[in-house]
Amino acid sequence: MKKLNFYKIIGIFVSFSLFLIIFNQIKSGEPNFKVDESLFEVYESANQWEDSMNEMIPQLQLAREIGALNSSDRLIPILANDRDLVIHDVMVINFGAVYITYSFSLKENDQPSNLPTFHIGSLRFDGTSDADQSFLVSQQEVSSQPEKQPAVINHRIYRAEILYPNSEEADFIEEFARFSDADSVIFENVYAQIEDEKIKLENQEVALEGDFSNNIYAKADLNETIHTDEGDFTFTHFEAGLNANKLYLKDNDDLHTRFVMTNATEEGFYPFERVLLKDEKGTYVALEPFRTLQETFSYKVNEVVFNKDGLISKKITNEDWEAIQNGKKVSLGDYSGLTYTVHAQSSGDGNQLIIRINGNKDHSPKLLNQIYMESSQAYEERLGSIPEEEREFYEQQKPVLLEIKDKNKSDILIYQTSSTESPKEFRIDLDYEHFSSSFPAVITLSYLPNFETVDVVLKGSLQLNEKID
Repeated sequence: MKKLNFYKIIGIFVSFSLFLIIFNQIKSGEPNFKVDESLFEVYESANQWEDSMNEMIPQLQLAREIGALNSSDRLIPILANDRDLVIHDVMVINFGAVYITYSFSLKENDQPSNLPTFHIGSLRFDGTSDADQSFLVSQQEVSSQPEKQPAVINHRIYRAEILYPNSEEADFIEEFARFSDADSVIFENVYAQIEDEKIKLENQEVALEGDFSNNIYAKADLNETIHTDEGDFTFTHFEAGLNANKLYLKDNDDLHTRFVMTNATEEGFYPFERVLLKDEKGTYVALEPFRTLQETFSYKVNEVVFNKDGLISKKITNEDWEAIQNGKKVSLGDYSGLTYTVHAQSSGDGNQLIIRINGNKDHSPKLLNQIYMESSQAYEERLGSIPEEEREFYEQQKPVLLEIKDKNKSDILIYQTSSTESPKEFRIDLDYEHFSSSFPAVITLSYLPNFETVDVVLKGSLQLNEKID
């Protein structure tokens, strides 16, 4: 009995000794140095640092609210350098680019110039029809301020980055929108860069779960019809999602139509122009996602743009040139309710032509803010530098084109065009001497918008969708 008690005492002593050894090892592994706040931006918590990212990633707060910000906190030991890497948050943002936050353990002698970084060569998405396809990516750090000091939280170096698909892997970044419903993302060809050493790591798979299917979290029924001289446009319903909001239209396949819109709830909201797109549910207008959960939505359709095929041409005679020199505006013509005029202006760099666009006296269309002008020469040069397979997209975004020819029908060189918003004017820097000695000269504006002002408000109350079990 005494012998048994002796062995119990020995066992307790050995267990206590092992506990002290483990405790001391854990304690010795905890950083106990003070972080130099002249070198690092020290945050009290990860939440405080994440709040600083909200302005850089507009839907970050919304992602938290609908459960689309996947916090894995995956620990990756890097034994070769006595550090560790933790992948914190991952989500697919606008057009399929991937937002990721991660951190490295900080060492006492670390300097901002030699901090470790995490490199991802490519990624692929699981749970989609393209699960076997890898996409090369470029990484860009997200920072609330340029050249801001590195962020440190609890002796860890925190970074937020966006992974963009390289152009050679995708014609346009919009193509990545289909990956917002993926089950997971796999980071491939990954390594840690620590000073001059590259430490290869295993591929990392992170779940992309959310509370709502495809991160579409709310909807509203609509039955609003816009009547125009070119036909009717009926909006059937609205969907709110993490990466985009969508206004769906009934039975409309004319994808040349565009809508100039504003946010009806915000006074002075800058107008935006939207094309019609198609998905498996039908034709829709894509809108910016909300920043937080909303109970209602309200947009104003200001103008409907049917096409951009308009053209006006004006022969500038000696009499016109005399009027321009006397400070008068000479009309180039009218098209679709807009008046185009030309006058001259002296500047520190010489003389310029000014082309001005006006609406009628009672109404200035929001479309004016969306009109851009470029010389035909500059546009053709720019288009020639774009790969042939990508030209269709750029041709759809074609601006108003300006061409000026002399009396012999030879091009007058246009150096550049620049614009002002109010009034809507375009300053034309050109070979002024050639122009002023070549009358009659011809000024031609092509690809002018044909549109109609409608000023219809689309609004409704949002109903949350059912959450995924």
